[in-house]
Amino acid sequence: MLLAIDIGNTNVHVGIFEGDTLLSAHTIKDEDAPRANYGKILTPAILNEVQAVVIASVNPKAEAFVVENVRKCLPVKPQIIGKDIPIPIPILTEYPGKVGADRLVNALAAFERTKNWTIVVDAGTAITIDGINDTGAFMGGIIAPGIDISSKALHSYTALLPQIPVRKPKTVLGKNTEDAIHSGIYWGTVGMVTQLITMLCNELKCQPSVIATGGDARMLAQEIPLITTVLPYLTLEGIKIAYKTSLVTRIPH
Repeated sequence: MLLAIDIGNTNVHVGIFEGDTLLSAHTIKDEDAPRANYGKILTPAILNEVQAVVIASVNPKAEAFVVENVRKCLPVKPQIIGKDIPIPIPILTEYPGKVGADRLVNALAAFERTKNWTIVVDAGTAITIDGINDTGAFMGGIIAPGIDISSKALHSYTALLPQIPVRKPKTVLGKNTEDAIHSGIYWGTVGMVTQLITMLCNELKCQPSVIATGGDARMLAQEIPLITTVLPYLTLEGIKIAYKTSLVTRIPH
């Protein structure tokens, strides 16, 4: 049994795998990470069966709290993707060591499903749009602000605009400040992602599968027909695959 943990900029996602099956998944806010009790999230039966804890993190501060708390609950030392466990894909970027572990395990899990050219849209705190070629190599990608960041920035850098939770507007033309913000951020994000996927397809000179993950994945998918699949737990799947691959490479031949 594997405990896979994805530490992002806003949330910590915890997945429990038995073999290849994801038994359950839980989400913890990053600000709650210092107080998170994994002994309560996991049943005693699962705690006794966990053989490995593997973490993919893009948030060093939250990672430190998670590692400390996990070690209090489990007799298993957490392993970190990219440090203790390599990501078994070629990384065709200028600085491979600077690519986020979440993007790489997403690419790994996506290619495991498609075995062909693939674009992964991860719509979370930031929106990343990454390309994987037909041999499974990470080609590079795009990083843009997510919906919540856009809302916070608009409020922080203006004198009078409120910060509001963005929702789909009834009309494009806003008749009040709130609806104007909803329209600008919602349709602006949809338009941006649509255009970036289209441009990336043209640059890659193919029509890849487009997989979306992250908190706003379903919202984008319902507006963007180019997105063919939504996989909420793609990152956890990638963590599991990286771990299993590392076990195979450790077996003496």
